[in-house]
Amino acid sequence: MLTSRGEIDRVTKILYHPEDPDISLFGPVISPAGLSLARSHLAFMAGDLDTATSLSEQVLAQVEGTDQLRIASRLILALVALRRVDVNAASSHMQMIANDALMGRLTVLAGQCAWVNTRVREAQMGVEGVAPFIEELVDFGPVSRNIFLSQSAAAPWLVRLALKTDQKPMAQQAVKAAQKLAEMNPQHHTLAASALHAQGLFEQNLVDLRHAAKTQVHPWTRASAMEDIGKCLARERSQQNQAVRILEQSADVYMAAGAPRDALRIKKRLRDLGVRHHQSRWCTTPRKATSNLTETENKVAQLVAQGMTNTQTAKHLFLSPHTVAYHLKKIFPKLQISSRVELARVWTDIVSVE
Repeated sequence: MLTSRGEIDRVTKILYHPEDPDISLFGPVISPAGLSLARSHLAFMAGDLDTATSLSEQVLAQVEGTDQLRIASRLILALVALRRVDVNAASSHMQMIANDALMGRLTVLAGQCAWVNTRVREAQMGVEGVAPFIEELVDFGPVSRNIFLSQSAAAPWLVRLALKTDQKPMAQQAVKAAQKLAEMNPQHHTLAASALHAQGLFEQNLVDLRHAAKTQVHPWTRASAMEDIGKCLARERSQQNQAVRILEQSADVYMAAGAPRDALRIKKRLRDLGVRHHQSRWCTTPRKATSNLTETENKVAQLVAQGMTNTQTAKHLFLSPHTVAYHLKKIFPKLQISSRVELARVWTDIVSVE
């Protein structure tokens, strides 16, 4: 709860200096697995996805029979995968806890599971795939409230989704739900920022969007608010220079939050505005990822990125198309991408940094 409220410094002290009697909330009762899980959540919220992954995997190795800790670890791993646009991995983690949902073992995690499942479905099927569920997500029932309380990005995301699918009443209901929760929890400042973000999106109000970006403490959600400001400004020719500045800042914050794919989207928006950057800026694939490619994988990736089919690539490298397909299955997770289209889009950035 403290992490979702944005009290990162306080949580860090609690989790990494529990021996201090003035800041410890747990005393001797918290388990090593529980401590690792809390640290994993903290790392994810701070944008340190590698640490979040490592700690959640440690928890899974320790708590085979402990339902809630195991489910929560899978949820964090699924969120990491979504941020890295590894939809297959995110879906796999959610499938592993499907039986827990079936048997009613989710309890307080039902809202988080609904949130992640919805995000996975959107990634797989687009906005039309989740449109039928919007009403349930904004009905202010227990699951809906849990999503809004635990996910600072939920309210603006739902408003954006409802508007895209021509469900304006549902968008307005999402705004009202966010505002009601903020009023009920006046000390939870991230709820107030999320409500402002949702309202600003619904009304296209730059004042609300700017205030939301200024007061939102979670990096990824702050970057999202900044991106929405940039999109609004870009519609006015006289404001395009300002739009470019705020979009560049948004991309920088996305990168700091461990979300290079979101930065790539900003880069495309900037290109549409006629702005070009050095290829290495906001490189969407970490250098260490490309160092993991074998020599053959590197050659396959390069040719496929140039637009060659598997058959063409196979002929060029004296391989079989089946072998090329096998290499691509290994290349995609190493580069944190999920398709050959993404490979073509990011390869220029990759080779410019290497």
